[in-house]
Amino acid sequence: MLCAYGYLAYTLARFEYYNEFALSFQHISPTRLGYLVLAILFIVLNWGLEGLKWQSLLQHLHPTSLWWSIKSILIGITAGFFTPNRIGEPAGRSMLLPEGKRSQGIALMLVGVMGQTFASLAYGIVASMGFLNLHPHVSFVPMGMWFGFGIFVVVTISLVYFLLPCWGKWILTGSYPAFIRFMWEIRMGLLRIDAVANGIRAIINGLKPYLRAALSVSYPTLLKVTLYSLLRYGVYCLQYYFMLRFFDVQIDTLTALMIIPLNYLVVSVTPSISFSEMGIRGSYAILIIGAFTQNTIGAALAAIGVWFINYVCPMLTGSVLLLYTKKQ
Repeated sequence: MLCAYGYLAYTLARFEYYNEFALSFQHISPTRLGYLVLAILFIVLNWGLEGLKWQSLLQHLHPTSLWWSIKSILIGITAGFFTPNRIGEPAGRSMLLPEGKRSQGIALMLVGVMGQTFASLAYGIVASMGFLNLHPHVSFVPMGMWFGFGIFVVVTISLVYFLLPCWGKWILTGSYPAFIRFMWEIRMGLLRIDAVANGIRAIINGLKPYLRAALSVSYPTLLKVTLYSLLRYGVYCLQYYFMLRFFDVQIDTLTALMIIPLNYLVVSVTPSISFSEMGIRGSYAILIIGAFTQNTIGAALAAIGVWFINYVCPMLTGSVLLLYTKKQ
């Protein structure tokens, strides 16, 4: 909690756009104010969907209520706020689980992270292909190559993600398909070295308790996780669009539908610490969204505003819940 609040204070002290932020509230119209209200209200929908996803993942390990699920999520955000790429969030989210189930909870959360990453990459790649189709002059390689690469990435991610139950069965039982057994026996490259092969086996055996939890997720649960992830990503995009309208960024809806997921895609693949995302998101907004509007400061403020309402506000709420839970 101390680290989270300390980094938040440090970030706010370095914020460069206080004057522009104050000016955006002058002569504000009811329509623009309505967009701000919608963006804030969507916080409930955003974390409600994440709560349903977390509840679905825990249904066999530790059945919970939706409120318990959301509370553990908010505590996890507090724990992950000052860690690189929020790697502390799984541990924080699992704090409320009984002892003996926390490591399995971390593994299940990673499945949820994979679902959200799948949604982010799928939306972003499809949006980038649509963007390049409308603006082929910005591409440095032939369009066919871009489309082929995009389809390859989406198909590869889909196979890895949606075959999780199969991977679990193969790894935990050792009953690999014939082609995987064939590739293992060939031992190409480093696998020709027995020490490397034995090391890989040792790693797999050590990770089996975690793999058993993460990879035993059923297909119905995986489909629900995917649906909640896709819906949540759509909420993110709508919040961003509402914030752009609030900060008077004039951009047509079709262009916004393509560049907002593209902006999120670039942010998601950039290593960062949660508290530093404010600057990263603002920079990417100026680079990507600012190319379609003269109000680049408004684009940066919209990105920072989405980050603030979706991470800082939940972090503050989670810190209060963490303190209350600790007292109990």
